[in-house]
Amino acid sequence: MNKKYLVLPAVLVVAAAVVAAVELWPSPLKELRAQNLCLGMLTEKTAGLLYDGQGGRLTVDEYESGERGADPVFSTICFVNRAPEGGAADRLQYTVDARPTNTLNAPVKGATRLAEGRSGWVGPRQSEVQLPAGCPQEMKADAEYVTVTLKVAPGVVVAENWDDAALARASRTVVLEAADNLAEQYDCGA
Repeated sequence: MNKKYLVLPAVLVVAAAVVAAVELWPSPLKELRAQNLCLGMLTEKTAGLLYDGQGGRLTVDEYESGERGADPVFSTICFVNRAPEGGAADRLQYTVDARPTNTLNAPVKGATRLAEGRSGWVGPRQSEVQLPAGCPQEMKADAEYVTVTLKVAPGVVVAENWDDAALARASRTVVLEAADNLAEQYDCGA
């Protein structure tokens, strides 16, 4: 048999092995997305912090919009819900999403700016935190910033008896964990 006919199959086998190794090799992105909720942004414990007090099992829906980007994290909104007993419709607790942007939103009324080298603000009903400066490039985003936005559902606000301080504390924990886990996935933390 002529050896020149064996070169192409050998190259194809090596290429297939390299592709399989890259796909199966563990990475922070794959590990966090496998063990956490909302594309790896939230642990189940933290996801349950903002709660309308009406019972039900925690559920998460990752709704992928029609937008297609370099990464599904930019085209997915995570809806954190409570599923009541008896098959009634899920109740929205809050949403979390990450977006590339070139301009930052002004803080909402009643929001507190983050300190300790963090960029963003936390409010009782909405919060925005920017990922560290190196993240847009690591995430292949064509923007200056990547912002994680948290929007709290009205039912949670009512359950907390409009206690803005309690809502802001829980919101801070949720949005910072989401930002920190995204930075860890893409190895772009400060």
